[in-house]
Amino acid sequence: MTEFVDQIRQRVHDALGDLADARQAGDDYRVQVYTGELESFARLATENGIRVPGLEPFQAA
Repeated sequence: MTEFVDQIRQRVHDALGDLADARQAGDDYRVQVYTGELESFARLATENGIRVPGLEPFQAA
């Protein structure tokens, strides 16, 4: 695994945790921010042929 893949997976993991925290706190703005970040990671992963667990709900149709 390359450093690029490791970094993407770590950042996705962090963003998923942040999204869960924002949802629990009822912070709609932060939910939108982290959802957008995860959608961007999903797009980046798809463009580079990387499978990242947890990103499936954020992939474009």
